Amino acid sequence: MDGMVETAYRTLLGLAFLLLFTKVLGKKQLGELTYFNYATSIAFGNIVGEMIIHYQDVSLPNGIVAVVIWALLILGIEFLVKRSPKAKLALESEPAIVIKKGLIMQDTLNQLNLGIDDLCMLLRNKEIFTIAEVDYAIFEPNGQLSVMKKAADSAPVGTYFLPSELIVDGKLMRGNLKEYGLNEKWVQSKLHKAGIASSESVFLAQLQEDGTLYIAPKDNTKPLII
Repeated sequence: MDGMVETAYRTLLGLAFLLLFTKVLGKKQLGELTYFNYATSIAFGNIVGEMIIHYQDVSLPNGIVAVVIWALLILGIEFLVKRSPKAKLALESEPAIVIKKGLIMQDTLNQLNLGIDDLCMLLRNKEIFTIAEVDYAIFEPNGQLSVMKKAADSAPVGTYFLPSELIVDGKLMRGNLKEYGLNEKWVQSKLHKAGIASSESVFLAQLQEDGTLYIAPKDNTKPLII
């Protein structure tokens, strides 16, 4: 019974610490948390959990000291990040341009450890199904994507296809080709019109709504729509 009472007491105390911790972070939505915020929140939760569950190994005073020190460290770091741009850059990184004037910034994607599939997924979350519509895209420190579309008159016209990737990093997406009744010969004819010898030279080729092909070469030259 004593153990149950101890666990209940520590659970209530842990809840109080977690509520206090949310005050330290401020009123941020989950989607606004940076990776640093997310990691520190998980670590804080683990510390509180250890204090609650392993009461036989962790004395209450030691658990409270650990929780308080961790909270003070986070509070200090948050204060430093708000006051120092260098500290903010070191801990939270900075927004990164992944599409600039319609050009996919491949080096930036590699630095962020993002694949072209990840980029397309983030765009679809913004209800953008083709990169040809994008003028600028910025990857934010919280993992979200901010997008500025091209002018309406430069967007593709027609609704024949759902935009889909046909070449990703030099590799043909044969499943997508089959789904739309296309074949490798059709892709090669488009590439030849663009002056590209083979699919291996293409970073991304995306089927557009009107049946044209958006092609972003690996050499970072200007994308083409054929």
